[in-house]
Amino acid sequence: MSTLRELNTRVAERLSMVAGTGVQTYAEDRIAEMIQHKFDVVFLQEFWPQFSTWSTWALDGTLGVVTTDLTDLVKKFEDIHVIFIENSTRSVTKLTPNTTNPFMLAGTRPIHYEGLGPTATNKTTRVFNVWPKSAIGNLNVHYRTRPSVFVPDDEIDFDDQALILGATYDYLEDDGTNPNATQKFLGLFNERMEQLLNEFNRGPISLDGVGDRHETFGFTALT
Repeated sequence: MSTLRELNTRVAERLSMVAGTGVQTYAEDRIAEMIQHKFDVVFLQEFWPQFSTWSTWALDGTLGVVTTDLTDLVKKFEDIHVIFIENSTRSVTKLTPNTTNPFMLAGTRPIHYEGLGPTATNKTTRVFNVWPKSAIGNLNVHYRTRPSVFVPDDEIDFDDQALILGATYDYLEDDGTNPNATQKFLGLFNERMEQLLNEFNRGPISLDGVGDRHETFGFTALT
């Protein structure tokens, strides 16, 4: 991992090798904003393991929210990956408002979930609620946590090259004096992201998450 300050320096070094750039004195604040932007974009592309985890949260049984303060855990609704009922392989699905009237749902088992709306006073601390709101028990939730906006000495736990190439491309695109270099760095950035996404998706994927994998089989004779 590199700090924002170190990435800033490396982007400036890349830019200094490009002939024809209109500004040879690179503003650190401007480059830092471009690095931050690239991180924000790639953060949303996947649930990267360095930012994701599982937690078990209890439902309050009244408002349909969890009893845990999520302020520093889940910054936005889209940072929730999947929700399972504890001790079950059944996931809680997102509410589809155009086909489901949530006020018609009843019982103590969670069925759907949705993000809290603009009038919810606990939107920041609870982020989402389940339906029916009377549901009880625990939820197993997989989610990602967004880092705060980076300051110069913060380490950024993401691929250095992706951030450097992306920020260099942004700078060159704004500069507009070297289209060939701009396209070059766009291609390098896209190639690096493709590598990272391929690596992320590599590995066996189970098509059936319900049962264990059986290595041997037994037969019982019918009588």
